[in-house]
Amino acid sequence: MRKQYLTILIIIIIASMVISANVFSQQTKKDSLESETLVIEGKQLDEQILTFCKRIEDTIAKYKLMSLKDIRLLPFQISYSQGNDYIYIEKHYFIKDDLVPNKIKIKKLKSIKIYTNGTTVNKLESIIREENYYENTVSEVKIIDPTPSALGTDDIVFSYIRENKVILTDKKLSEVKNSTAFPIQNQLKREFYIPHLMYFYDVLLSIAETYYKGMKDVDSTMTEFLKDSTKYY
Repeated sequence: MRKQYLTILIIIIIASMVISANVFSQQTKKDSLESETLVIEGKQLDEQILTFCKRIEDTIAKYKLMSLKDIRLLPFQISYSQGNDYIYIEKHYFIKDDLVPNKIKIKKLKSIKIYTNGTTVNKLESIIREENYYENTVSEVKIIDPTPSALGTDDIVFSYIRENKVILTDKKLSEVKNSTAFPIQNQLKREFYIPHLMYFYDVLLSIAETYYKGMKDVDSTMTEFLKDSTKYY
């Protein structure tokens, strides 16, 4: 009887070990598949990022923006400037005090500095910034993409200041956690960087098209004026 009991106990233990091993194996396969899915998604997001970088590059080349020095018509709350090797676009937004009329409490801005020779984009430098005038604090994230014309985002770096305190300096995107539990790296690409690039591509295209439409209107007006002069002698 005692031997039968021991035999049954051993069978139960072995069965439990086999079941546990199968569960562990299935969980490992599941984790592996989820990790592989994250990698595939990351590469797809990289392709979208490259697409918008190329669109920005193509817009600058197509409209010869580096040769234009008198761009004046701009979208609301947009600043535009350029230097010898860059185009700078800034969107700013003000939050007013609810109690004091016309008193600005917080200034928010996002910007992109596009380093270009007029045909290719060599570097992108973006800033997301918030200034609280009442608390005298600044929070800011600077994002630098040193190779926007190449596929891959591992070399993008982030520097973070929170309420005047330096939190991060030159942290590479490849170092940001991207596990199945915390897919932060992919979230950064999908929920911030792609919409950020889309926004500034749309702004850049709008500025370029508005400028050339204005030039066309001026040309048409001048032509009509000249044609009218032929009616009198």
